[in-house]
Amino acid sequence: MMRCARRLPRPHLVSACLALCAGVGLSMQWQPVHAAEVPVQAGVAASDATAQRVGLRLPAADKVAFHGALNFDKAGGGGGAIVYAAPGLVGLLAAVATHAVVSGTMRDLEKERIRTKADQVLAPYQNVLDAYTHQELMQASLAHIKTGGARQIIAQAASPAPGDVVIDSVPLFYLTQDHQALILDNAISIKTAGRVTPYENIIRIVSPERGGQAGPDVWLGDDAGMLKWESARMYAQALDIALADMATAGAAALPFKTVRYNEGAVERMERAQLISESCDYLVLRTLRGNLMAVPRKAEAQAGCGAAATPAG
Repeated sequence: MMRCARRLPRPHLVSACLALCAGVGLSMQWQPVHAAEVPVQAGVAASDATAQRVGLRLPAADKVAFHGALNFDKAGGGGGAIVYAAPGLVGLLAAVATHAVVSGTMRDLEKERIRTKADQVLAPYQNVLDAYTHQELMQASLAHIKTGGARQIIAQAASPAPGDVVIDSVPLFYLTQDHQALILDNAISIKTAGRVTPYENIIRIVSPERGGQAGPDVWLGDDAGMLKWESARMYAQALDIALADMATAGAAALPFKTVRYNEGAVERMERAQLISESCDYLVLRTLRGNLMAVPRKAEAQAGCGAAATPAG
């Protein structure tokens, strides 16, 4: 079944959202991670501009947000794309967190009914998710990040040293209704001494589908090892993509094309520029300027052994 991809928010909405949601977290000592210890993420390239010490600032909320992926196709809202709409970033995060949808025909009660039903997919996971914190997610992500030098988690009130890169982010995860995949929407703001204004964008990461073994037993086995490993990997991938995009600002414009990919077992399509690709992932820039990393089709992965390659 083919469905249009959900549209992401405009990049300029990011700062107000992060200002609303950022808070004081736990200050920690710098914990260097050597480049040789960090696996390569798909679809990104390292840059001298991002080879600096990186601090990840904890959001105000303690718990990582998860929801069931929504399907409004049969809800009287015209079907197709879900649109997060907000006049500023405060509205963005409220929209993302509540699954706000632009629809002149769908009543609020109907939307709430669909949201509640979508979240039922999380019932087997709830005990784990209730105890899953941003501290744990971000700490685990340090080993997956390939860009930058030493990394640490910092408090909102911390004063980074000159030249440090400070990343504010608010991750929101979705589980597809077939339990096949996770989707991450990560609102990211990056402050660095080399920029007058912060870099801001929304990064979406779609995990590969799990295949015939998908289900709570797979995600929750070994103390929820797969759920936590994959969410930390996706969070790190979003940061790497944002840092790489910041470092390559002003690159030549690329043509837009229709890209097909899977969200779980459901095929979707996106009109986007192909920024980079690897055996596993395509990195795209959408018509709205947001970035996505989507899994390649199985047939495209067959026999692929090349490293990530810039498109164009």
